[in-house]
Amino acid sequence: MNQPIRFFGPPPGYDYQKELKNDSRTPPDFLKLNSPDSSGPDEVPIYKYISKEYYDLEVEKVWKRTWQWACREEQIPQVGDTFVYDVGVLSVIVVRTATDAIKAYPNACLHRGRRLCDYNAHVTELRCPFHGFTWNIDGSFKSMPSPWDLPHVDQDKFCLPEFKVEKWGGFVFINMDSNAQPLSETLGVVPDHFERWDMENRYMIANVSKVMRCNWKVNMEGFLESWHVAATHPQFLASFGAITGQYDVFGPVNRTLSSIMGESTPLLGRTPSEQEKYDSLTIQYLAGKQGPALPEGVKARTHAATTGREHLKNLLGPKAENFSDAELVDSIWYSVFPNFTPWGGPGTRQQYRWRPWGNDPEMSVMDIIVLAPFKGVRPPPAPLKMLGPDQSWREATELGSISLVEDQDAFNLEAVQKGLHMTTKSSIVLSKYQESRIRHFHRLLDEAIARNSSNTAE
Repeated sequence: MNQPIRFFGPPPGYDYQKELKNDSRTPPDFLKLNSPDSSGPDEVPIYKYISKEYYDLEVEKVWKRTWQWACREEQIPQVGDTFVYDVGVLSVIVVRTATDAIKAYPNACLHRGRRLCDYNAHVTELRCPFHGFTWNIDGSFKSMPSPWDLPHVDQDKFCLPEFKVEKWGGFVFINMDSNAQPLSETLGVVPDHFERWDMENRYMIANVSKVMRCNWKVNMEGFLESWHVAATHPQFLASFGAITGQYDVFGPVNRTLSSIMGESTPLLGRTPSEQEKYDSLTIQYLAGKQGPALPEGVKARTHAATTGREHLKNLLGPKAENFSDAELVDSIWYSVFPNFTPWGGPGTRQQYRWRPWGNDPEMSVMDIIVLAPFKGVRPPPAPLKMLGPDQSWREATELGSISLVEDQDAFNLEAVQKGLHMTTKSSIVLSKYQESRIRHFHRLLDEAIARNSSNTAE
């Protein structure tokens, strides 16, 4: 019997790098890198997605010990602005204490433990709503009621504990571990690869979070591969290389590069016209409606890139001419452990984050912000729209067509969580290449838990 061909890469004959060779501009060198890595588990135990015991382990060994994106700098622009970052049962107050300084504290009063902040605000002090114990925004103790009744409290030392804070690209990261390594070790190649896209000089045109009935890892893993596009988002098949994406691992970081409106669309079963490619991406669900006609003899990918380049010229000036077609059109997204997925490119792009929700291992929240370049004074950031588990992503009209795609994903991911309770297997199975980013994530997750368990024991 003939043995199947084994390869840990895209299907034979399809290669994202071939798409780059047709680009009208020379793509940056980091897009030309091809770094596959299928190391990591073949199977993942189901208890990781449903066990309260494992959830508690993650709280102690992951969420309390890793760098996490908490907010954007423009969400706390003024001294005294606060941002409450919740992750599962944990809560952190991020506050701008000076024009060039940001601090983070546990969101708990040192008296009886009441949350100090229930929502984002502008404050001159951090005052507990329960009894009125008060701290200055720099964390130093300010006052308490009935000080005569607490002679055992040294007010000079009764300061709020501080967590580590670092910034990159306009994102503010926190780490609850005082012994944490620098953020740069977690970000890996991301600052270098994203430098030309100037993530810091963006503004938030959308800010949406949705509670979902699935474990945070189930939620996130739906976005670490493109394989599902064929079955979940069939409207994209004429424009999206669903099984021809490139998956890379660079130390602590992984990424996907997927061509849009390129030459490789093997799952469609035929070669689509250039107009079909363009319509597939631009009109999506608008059945029966025609999108704009392509100029005669112009490829869809080239036209989309040219249009994007002209738009960016109005915002970025002549340097917009230097961006390649791939940067303007393709899906380029990285993952930073444990839960941050920044999308690359010089134009408007979404940024993803996933968090456990409350104290339930089978509930999570997905956060999407959309960042866009701007000209002149930075517009104010979009306010948060919070969607409950029974609400549709399509209620977030500010997300545009993204919301329709997210609804398709949400339908599947919540069904995955239910299915995990019914399967007779004790684990899920991962493909070698197309799910290599999920493999990489679980390798990092296992390593983090083992490392932090060892550090605790010591």
